[in-house]
Amino acid sequence: MAVSVGIDLGTTFSAVAYVDPQTKTPKIIPNSEGNKITPSIIQFINGKPVFGSEAESAFAASEPGCVATFKRNMGKTDVYCTIDGTPYTAEDLSALLLRHLKEDAEAELGDKIKDAVITVPAYFYSPEREATLKAAAAAGLKVKKIIDEPNAATMAYGLNNWRENANILVYDLGGGTFDVTLTRMGKDGELTSITTRGDYYLGGRDWDDRIEIILIEKFADETGIETSSNPITKAMIRGLTEGVKKQLSTMETAKVTATILDYGVASVVITKKEFEERTKDLIDRTGALCQAVLEEAELSLRDVTDVLLVGGSTRMPQVSQYIFNMFGKKPITHVNPDEAVALGAAIQATKENESYTKLSVQVMSDGKKVTDRASSGLSTRAVIKPLKKLSSIGLLSLRETTAHAMGIVAINDEGNRYYNEIIIPANHPRPVRAAKRFRFYTLPKSKNELEIYVLQGDSMNPLDCVIPYKYVVTGIQHVNKGEKIGTVIRVQYSYDENGIIHIQARQGYAEVDLPIRKDDVPSNISRFGQPVVNDQPGQKPSLGLQLGRGVSHNVVHKYKAITFSNVEWKKYDNIAFHPSGAAFNEPSVHIIANEKAIEFHGYNVSAMDEGVSYTINADDNFEIECDINTSTIQPHPGGNVKITLGIITASLNENGGQIRLDGETVVKVGPKFKLKMSLTEGGHYKVYTNGKLAGSKVKPSMGGIDVCFGLAHDEHCCHILSHAYISNISMKQRMNQNMEDDSSETETWES
Repeated sequence: MAVSVGIDLGTTFSAVAYVDPQTKTPKIIPNSEGNKITPSIIQFINGKPVFGSEAESAFAASEPGCVATFKRNMGKTDVYCTIDGTPYTAEDLSALLLRHLKEDAEAELGDKIKDAVITVPAYFYSPEREATLKAAAAAGLKVKKIIDEPNAATMAYGLNNWRENANILVYDLGGGTFDVTLTRMGKDGELTSITTRGDYYLGGRDWDDRIEIILIEKFADETGIETSSNPITKAMIRGLTEGVKKQLSTMETAKVTATILDYGVASVVITKKEFEERTKDLIDRTGALCQAVLEEAELSLRDVTDVLLVGGSTRMPQVSQYIFNMFGKKPITHVNPDEAVALGAAIQATKENESYTKLSVQVMSDGKKVTDRASSGLSTRAVIKPLKKLSSIGLLSLRETTAHAMGIVAINDEGNRYYNEIIIPANHPRPVRAAKRFRFYTLPKSKNELEIYVLQGDSMNPLDCVIPYKYVVTGIQHVNKGEKIGTVIRVQYSYDENGIIHIQARQGYAEVDLPIRKDDVPSNISRFGQPVVNDQPGQKPSLGLQLGRGVSHNVVHKYKAITFSNVEWKKYDNIAFHPSGAAFNEPSVHIIANEKAIEFHGYNVSAMDEGVSYTINADDNFEIECDINTSTIQPHPGGNVKITLGIITASLNENGGQIRLDGETVVKVGPKFKLKMSLTEGGHYKVYTNGKLAGSKVKPSMGGIDVCFGLAHDEHCCHILSHAYISNISMKQRMNQNMEDDSSETETWES
C-alpha cells in the first residue's frame, strides 16, 4: 500500500518521515546509510549526482563538483552553478535531492510513496513555494501540501505537549534560513499560526562565515601570509568552520590546526567569547524579528508561554542564552531540532487540506489594512490549561496564515501616484480568496489587455515590496462606448493552501475566466516610485489598476441641511475638475458657513442662481434623491427651487409645485415630500414621490444631458443671506446600472 510522507527539505540537512501504521506515531525514515538526516549537498562525478556522507565529505574537503545551500536561491531562474558544462538552477538541484530522498525512503519502506507534504521556511514568498512544487514534480513526487517549517515543528511537539490556549513562539534557525512564528494551541488539537516573520538569508551558514573570517585573520597573524588571497588555503579553512562551531558549543575554546600553503603547519585558538561577540549582530537580527512578531500580534514578551527551538543551528549555546535573556525563561530544547520538522510534516500528510476561509480585514486609523483577528478567531489571550498528551494524531489540525500581505500596484484617486493596494493582509488564515471589481476602458481596435502587478509586502510604496509576478489579462471584449464608460472586470486574488498566489479574472458577470498569462517582471520597475505618466493621451494610464472615486464616479455630490445666517460672501475656486469627468459648471463664488465648517459650492452673487450644474453623457446613469421642505425656504427677495434631470424638471416655491416629465405635469406636490429622479439605460427617465412611481418615459438622447439643482431668484446686490436649505440632497452618477461601487469587494468563485 502506497505511503504518505513528510519531507523536510532543508538548507543543510533534509529528512523524511511517515506515520507508522502500527504505532500511529510519526517516525523518521532512515536513508540508505542508516542515518536519520541527509546532508543537502550534491557532488557531481562524471555528470552523475552523489549524495549522503560522501558528498558531505567532498564538500568539506573543497573537492570540485560540489554544491550546497542552494535552497536560498529557490524561486530564482538564474543559474546557481555550472558543473561540467551543465547549468543548474536551485530548482533543478532541489529536484535531484528530492528524488534521492524519495528513492531512499521507498527502498527503506519497501513501498511506493503516494504523496508528500514538503516543508518550506514560513517567510518564503510565492515564487519560492511555486519552485518547490515544480522541483517535487520533477522528482516524481505528488505534493499533497506545502507547510511552513515552524508549524510542522509545533505539530510534532504538540502531540505530546498540548496546552490549550498556550502561545508558542517557534524559533527556527536552520543552516540557511531563519523563521519565527507565533502559534496558538486551541481546543482539541487545533493549532493556528498567528503571526510570522523571517529572513531566508540568515542561518547557521552565516555563523560559519564569521568563523571563517576569524580563522583567516588569525592564520594571517600567525603566519604572516595573507591567507584570504589564496583560494586553496581559503577553501581549506572554510572546511574547518563547521567543526569549530561544534567545538565551541561544548567548550570555551577551540584549537584549530591547518597546513598553510608556503608556510606549513600552524595552530590558532578561537574562544567562545570572541565567536559570540563577532556574531552578536546576527543573533540580534533574530531578536528583532521575534519582537516584530509579538508587536503584530499585540502581545508582550510575558504573553509567550514557551519558546520552541527548531533547526540544527539552535544547538549553539548562544541561542538558548539569548532567548533566556529576552524572555526570562529557558526555551524548550527537548525536541530534536533536526527531526521535528519532518515529523510534523508526516502528521500533516495524514490530514485533508483546509477549505477556503472568508476574508476578514480591519482598516486601521492610518488606512492600513490588517487581519481582523477577532472575526478570524485569532484571539491570543485566554487562560492556559494544563499540559496533556493528545490521544491520537487524528485530533491535531493546522490552520496556517499568510506570511506576507498580497496587494497590487494601483493608482491613487488623483491619478498621479502608484501605491500598494493591499487585497489580503499579512497573517490572515489561508487558504483565502478575495475579489475586486474594476473599470477597464476598452478600445475597438486594440488588444485590450489588463496588466496586474502583484505585490507581497505591507509598504504603501510598491518599490519597498516584492513584485513576484506580472499577470496580463487577455481576451477582454470591447463594449459599446467602452472607451468612455468602460467595462467591468472582476479580478480574484487567492492564497492557496500552499501559500501560492493565484489570479483569475472575468469580464462583467460572465461565468468563464478570461485568459491570463504570466510575463516576466521588468528589470526596471522604478516607474512605480515616480509620478504616473500617461503614455496614451486621452486614455487611462496603462499601468496599475485604479480604485475609488477616480474609477467609479458614483457619488457626485451630497449635501446636508444647512441654515445660513449673516454669512459673508467669499471668493473661492479651487475646483480644477469634476470627479465624473463630465462638463462642470460651478460658479467661482462660494459660501463658507462657520457652523461645523460646512462648505456649499455654487453661488453666483450677481444673478443669485444658486446651485450646481452638470452635463452628463447620454449613456450614463444618474439619479437625484432629496427630502423637500419648501416651506422653510425664504427666497431673498423671492424665487423658486429649480431641479432638472434631462426631460424631468421641478419648479417649486414655498407652497410646493409641479414635477414635469418632457413638459407635461406628472404630479403636483405640497411643501413637504420626498423626491427621486433617475435616468438609466441611456434614456429611461423615472420620477418617484414619497416612494411611489409618479411617471416614466423613454427618450434617448444623442447629446449631453443637463443636470441642475439649486435656487433661482431675482438679481440683487445684498452681501448676506438668511434662509434654510433642502435637506439630504444626494446626486449620484453611475457608469453602469449593474455597478454600484467599482471599488468594493465582489463575490468570489471556485477556481
